[in-house]
Amino acid sequence: MALSPVSYQFIAAGAARQARVSLAWLRPARVNVDPSREGHGGAPATVELAVPITDRSYWEGRHALTELALRKEDGETLVINDAVVSVTREKRVVRTALVGLDGTIKEYVSNGDHEVSIAIGIVAVDAGGRITDEYPEEGIREVKKFLDENRAIEASSVFLSIFGIERLVVTRFSLVQSTGSNRQTIEVRALSDEDYVIKSTGY
Repeated sequence: MALSPVSYQFIAAGAARQARVSLAWLRPARVNVDPSREGHGGAPATVELAVPITDRSYWEGRHALTELALRKEDGETLVINDAVVSVTREKRVVRTALVGLDGTIKEYVSNGDHEVSIAIGIVAVDAGGRITDEYPEEGIREVKKFLDENRAIEASSVFLSIFGIERLVVTRFSLVQSTGSNRQTIEVRALSDEDYVIKSTGY
């Protein structure tokens, strides 16, 4: 399913934070052990290291997160590149207890809907796609238009395709205003939706 994004661009805030913050691994100092003098005074040994994946040039043009594309019935499409998706599915099984039998008899009925949870991150950007220190009001309005749909919306991502999910019905979304940064998170709950053909033999 080929989808084309709308003009509004969503930026994953994680990449910006990683560019500003360096992590240090701290290890405990040597305890009650005299320092080794072996090799003292000699030339330091050098080892050639491979280029780390934190090299900025390696990530240019790459997507670190799986894109999620949403499309309404009228064809309007939104591509979000900061979306973390989780999928849950419950099988419908009838359990029957019998006298004198330890446990129950299980009868498989059907598979339930996929319950999908999506955490969407929205960051304010300017016309050139650069992150700005503003509240992402425009981005929230764009996402809200899709979440307010009262019918199924098409959803496409590598992760969802693993489970055969192509359409979602949004059942709930929530967000708590973020006043300490230019990033807003929206939590979305949805159910998978499929086309069904019901045939009757009673006529």
